[in-house]
Amino acid sequence: MEGIRNPARLTRRSLFSLMAGAAGCWAFTKAGLAQKNTRLLRVAVSIETLGGANVNDARAAYKVWTAQVASAMGGTKAELVPDVFIPSDQMVQMIRQGTVDMFGITAWEYAKVIDRIDLTTVLLEESVASGLQYVLLVHNASPFKKLADLNGRQLVIHHHRDMNLLPAWLGALLAADNLPPMETFFSQRVSRDSLTQVVLPVFFRRVDAAAVSKSNFDTAVELNPQLGKDLHVLAISPKVVPIALCFHKNCSQEGKKELINIINRTEAMPAGEQIVALYQSRRLVPTPASCMNGTLEMLRQFEHAQNHIPGLHKDHS
Repeated sequence: MEGIRNPARLTRRSLFSLMAGAAGCWAFTKAGLAQKNTRLLRVAVSIETLGGANVNDARAAYKVWTAQVASAMGGTKAELVPDVFIPSDQMVQMIRQGTVDMFGITAWEYAKVIDRIDLTTVLLEESVASGLQYVLLVHNASPFKKLADLNGRQLVIHHHRDMNLLPAWLGALLAADNLPPMETFFSQRVSRDSLTQVVLPVFFRRVDAAAVSKSNFDTAVELNPQLGKDLHVLAISPKVVPIALCFHKNCSQEGKKELINIINRTEAMPAGEQIVALYQSRRLVPTPASCMNGTLEMLRQFEHAQNHIPGLHKDHS
């Protein structure tokens, strides 16, 4: 995506949600190593789920977390996938080859490996378990009444891991109205890490439009009700699931069940209570994989639109 690409420091809440499943897998390996017939479960997280955050900071924080869990669990060391955060192409290959048992991936990656995923259960952060929505915001006093009015205008985007499906939504939306693709429709696209740097420029009419999650916009309005009075939603997306923690279809069902139980118990551990307080995170919840159906349909619509635009570069960032 064009615009500012400065790496963001990983937020406390998003970091915990990424690490909770991995820490749970680590905890399971301790129990599994004590059983001769239990295969070591391996975990990895796609680097795409970091949303541009500094991967070195993420790895360092991950080590702190696992050290705290190790102390609480008795200190037994487990084998982890090297580097933890894996580039997307490598992650897809690892899943297809069956060298990882549990993995945190984006919806884009999910669509590529769905035939290798256990479709009975995925783990989602509680706040997005029922899906989240994106909104396209403009100022009430602006001349923009429909999407086509933004042709040649500026768009500022919230640079956040949960926004990774925004190109698919806007791309499909533009194609449905026979408008140019996002790459050429907007005169300029920039991304900002801070929510206030996304919403306020539209509020003060320095930028034409903004794209954020509906939940983040609702939070901004709660803090500053004037935003809700002066800005309005020009378009809203269907509910989507941008990131999921999945199991390989060959992962043992007993291992998966035990793993989910340990993840659910993590918050009750002394170290877990501290981490939950530190990261201000909600728990991960088991959800039927059918929750991804709407997201997959939107991706299919986007890919169909792209295939009908000659020479269009596919940019999913």
